[in-house]
Amino acid sequence: MDLILETPGTRVGKRKDLIKISSPERDQVEIPLREIESIIVGNGVQITSQALKELSSYAVNIVYTSLGTPYGIFTPFANAGTVFTRRQQILAYEDHRGLHIATQIAYATIENKRRLLKYFAKNRKKSSPKKARFLEMAAKNIKKMSEVLSQFKKQISKGDTINKRRRELMGIEGKSAAIYFQAYGNSFPNKFKTFQRTRRPPKDPVNSLLSLGYTILQGHITTAVASAGLELYGGFLHSDRSGKPSLALDLLEEFRQPIIDRLIARIFHQGQLMEDDFNNTLHGYRLTKEKKSFFYEELKKEIQGGDRSEELFTESDYNKNVNKTMKKNYKKEMVRQARKLTNYLIGSSSSYEPYIMDW
Repeated sequence: MDLILETPGTRVGKRKDLIKISSPERDQVEIPLREIESIIVGNGVQITSQALKELSSYAVNIVYTSLGTPYGIFTPFANAGTVFTRRQQILAYEDHRGLHIATQIAYATIENKRRLLKYFAKNRKKSSPKKARFLEMAAKNIKKMSEVLSQFKKQISKGDTINKRRRELMGIEGKSAAIYFQAYGNSFPNKFKTFQRTRRPPKDPVNSLLSLGYTILQGHITTAVASAGLELYGGFLHSDRSGKPSLALDLLEEFRQPIIDRLIARIFHQGQLMEDDFNNTLHGYRLTKEKKSFFYEELKKEIQGGDRSEELFTESDYNKNVNKTMKKNYKKEMVRQARKLTNYLIGSSSSYEPYIMDW
């Protein structure tokens, strides 16, 4: 179970092997510690030292957020992993392994963008041929960036490290992201169309929901990284910065499109969220409290393999002809990717293979 606690005044305590959650808006809830995997905490939520100690003994990660943006992570010593794994992770940053990992992650995020646009285009061929062609063209342009990345790989010399080549790599990924978001954002219903990715603050409902989704997803990735014994702050594609969980951000890149972007497309195109479900504040667009629980539940089903029988990015009159997709437990996929990374770092595998979405 993953807990999301955002109501100011909420207090988390403990009683025996239970966590007690008291909130101004609802009755007290008690949850067995063994059922909790991670907690995302918002402003104004308090966790007692006794509860924190017990959560630590159960290896529960806690992600602290402010206005939907993570600013701190509590990782228990129980998740420390082996010294050898972490030594290899740090050493890899200065040799060919770090550049290999970063390049593979960059390939995954580019390829997943291409595949998602192809997926959307396929589902629109009959209902919206013009939009389908637009999406296909964007996917082809992203394919060209993938080819540029292939050339980049061929030009890597023996002494190259990620520190030397990161700017080039991020430039390739950045160009593909610009192509992708223009196509992705422009394909929403007219009142929700967006042409630029904005974060702080999110300037429209789609960007708001993307930021919220990525924040929650980062909590799951953090749990996977910790369970694999890796150093959360020792990334490769993302540069090191104090307080920045760069490895979690690295692995997050592999799951943005298959989980968050696909889910949000479905929600808006099926009319499950409307303009009135968002407040436009000084901090940008924010989903109302009433609708947050809906989004959390939909995201939970998406991550854990819930009902995904509706194809995405389709018109309502086309939904009756869709094919059912296989249910995938993405939580297990995240853990699997973190362990793949560990195996590559310690020499148990010769390459790191990133997560590439099905479509």
